[in-house]
Amino acid sequence: MELIGAGRASQVFALDEGRVLRRADFDVSDEARTMRHVREAGYPVPEVLEVSGGEMTMERLHGPTLAAELIAGRIGGTQAAAILIDLHERLHRIPAPEWLPGAPRGVDLGGDSLLHLDLHPENVIVTDDGPRLVDWTNAARGADAADFAVSWAILAGVEPDDFGAEADRIATELGGLCAALAERASAEAIEAAIAYREADTSVEAAEISRALKKAAAASN
Repeated sequence: MELIGAGRASQVFALDEGRVLRRADFDVSDEARTMRHVREAGYPVPEVLEVSGGEMTMERLHGPTLAAELIAGRIGGTQAAAILIDLHERLHRIPAPEWLPGAPRGVDLGGDSLLHLDLHPENVIVTDDGPRLVDWTNAARGADAADFAVSWAILAGVEPDDFGAEADRIATELGGLCAALAERASAEAIEAAIAYREADTSVEAAEISRALKKAAAASN
């Protein structure tokens, strides 16, 4: 099998042109249930074909990530923001399944909407049929504003200098994206999003937290 993607806790392998296998070090049954739930409601996610423990076989999506398109300049910040906002708003109209946590990582996000909590350009695949959202590991229940705020928090933690010669352009695009997301998040939601990111057990959580508090202060 060909390894075509990897994250902190999972790997994605191509099985053939139509299927991928994702292997994770945690049970993915609830994530698969959520993906099937939103797909039945007409939401653009890959079809889940089979689930067993930490393994999930899914429809293979063909196309670049929204992040790759943004970095390459083929999609601008305004269009990218519109795509993210549309994906948020469509998701929040779908009833939240009861099996999703209401206080992920011990943080009360308020409300009872269906949240993705990892909706950013790296998790959006731009296919010929339109944008499709992947990686539903963090899905939970909460307020719509909290989902927008977590997306803001993820992007606010990105360091434009990592993009070398494209740093200035990327900084401008990120600034526009963050502003569009922050407009749909309350101050309370931003605080909750920072707490949610701080509760991440990854090694970079402390660094991310400092960056987010700086960004939040600058936006006030």
